[in-house]
Amino acid sequence: MKGWGANLGHDLRERKKALLTAIHALDLRVDATGLSPDEWLYRYDLEDQLSVIFSDDEAYWRLRGTQKWVLMGDANTAYFQAIANGRRRRNTIPLLWDGPALLQSPCDIWAHVDGFYRSLFSAAPWSGLSLAHDCWTGLQLVSDAENAALTDPFSEGGVWTAIRGMNPTSAPGLDGLPV
Repeated sequence: MKGWGANLGHDLRERKKALLTAIHALDLRVDATGLSPDEWLYRYDLEDQLSVIFSDDEAYWRLRGTQKWVLMGDANTAYFQAIANGRRRRNTIPLLWDGPALLQSPCDIWAHVDGFYRSLFSAAPWSGLSLAHDCWTGLQLVSDAENAALTDPFSEGGVWTAIRGMNPTSAPGLDGLPV
């Protein structure tokens, strides 16, 4: 995967280099002979393309770094790259013990962790135990209206409200990127 990721950025770096070369060539022509209106429009289009590439790159590293000082405008430096990559290494689980078995495959580790949390948050089978009916009284009881509100199905608006209320630079998902 690391080789694939390195090659993924290669095309972008080549595109950036080509755009900068074309802009530089047009700048040299401006000094020598001037540019026609169509050439000026072409130069502005090249600058727009370059601006999009730079802003996408900054957004990518902002998501990777999740450091507050990056959000406040610090430059995309080698120190920042080291922080982002160190965070990825620190958050990686290379192996996991499941009793006497050692899990090293990412699929096995994922299945074990997923199974653990599914069992942790699933409803326990009925054990026959219950609280005494007089354990809570009066205002401590959940009213029928409160119970109906608690058991209502999720609405799309409520889900979007919860998503928008999340910190956009925390808790990375399966793809490694946060919300």
